[in-house]
Amino acid sequence: MFLIFKIINKFFMKRYISLLIALISFSCNESPDNLNNETSNFLNGDLNGKNVIVVGSTLSDGAVVWINNKKIVLMGDATDAMGLYYENNKIYVTGWKYGGSALVWTMDIDGSNQTIEELPGKFGEGQKIIVKNGDVYVGGYFDNGSCYWKNGNKINLTTNADSMGWGIDIDDNGDVYTAGYYMKGHNLIPSFWKNNTRSNLWRPNGGDGEAKYIKLKGNKKIFGGTLMYSHNFLGYLTKPTYWVNGNKNSCNIGNVNDGWQGSDIFSMFIDDNDDVYLGGFSQDMNAEHPTIWKNCEKILLGGLDENEQLIEPGQSSGVVRSILKEDNKIIAAGTLGYFPGIPCIWVDSKPYVYDISLVGEVWDMIII
Repeated sequence: MFLIFKIINKFFMKRYISLLIALISFSCNESPDNLNNETSNFLNGDLNGKNVIVVGSTLSDGAVVWINNKKIVLMGDATDAMGLYYENNKIYVTGWKYGGSALVWTMDIDGSNQTIEELPGKFGEGQKIIVKNGDVYVGGYFDNGSCYWKNGNKINLTTNADSMGWGIDIDDNGDVYTAGYYMKGHNLIPSFWKNNTRSNLWRPNGGDGEAKYIKLKGNKKIFGGTLMYSHNFLGYLTKPTYWVNGNKNSCNIGNVNDGWQGSDIFSMFIDDNDDVYLGGFSQDMNAEHPTIWKNCEKILLGGLDENEQLIEPGQSSGVVRSILKEDNKIIAAGTLGYFPGIPCIWVDSKPYVYDISLVGEVWDMIII
């Protein structure tokens, strides 16, 4: 029953925002100003000299990219932009159009010279994108299962089943690794594919799991996602989890007696010290709260009220959907409020919003 509720909830929440967007007229592409390399005024110089690029969507525009605080609407009347990559002065974006297909956009660093490519596969959705030796790889799924695309060509992974792919990485031998899950019986099995050969990751007996993100680093294969553990009171408890070469590390979400009852993960980052950061939300009886786990240590982030006054961590709702480390600062991107919310960036836990009246989603971020 819990698994069925989870699948239905994920489906309808995604389609809810998609239908809202479909009912609103999309604006034309904005012509970006020359990149000023100021990181934008809304960060108050906290990342001076860096350019922060974020993708997501707004209810009024559909799929967008922010280059610093300059919002650019992506062409093609798309629903959402999900993944980002930067290579050789080009920005690469993947996403999807509701009722259509997965998409890839490219543009110059200032947002000009935008192009769009539609990827094959009915109802496809691109989730993450990477460029390796000039080849463009996208992890995702379509109506018949999980897949990835290489230079626009679809390679099926697990099909004729409920299966999704997300994160993607390429090793030095050119082997393609994709993180995701597939359904077996009544359970979701966290897994990864090396090229198109699938391997399972550890999960508790009878519990569900999802592997969403992957990082290949030296001889380590690191996956990030969630596992569902049985619980006497709640039935199941979803915990942030990462696997290193198959070895599982599940993180605490907080004391159930204090009201903590769930979580989800939308980002993973590995720093130069091999510290593992997971980003998402932890949920109590009141709301979803923006949360980072560093090596499984839980860190709650604060928010802003309608007057842009600070709200203490644990009192603000929201979600983290991307994490990076820059100038020894932890940078997170996501929203205040959850699905949809107000697009936001945190610099060492301090929140900044693009526009307090803006409603949408954030999915990925790069800093250059």
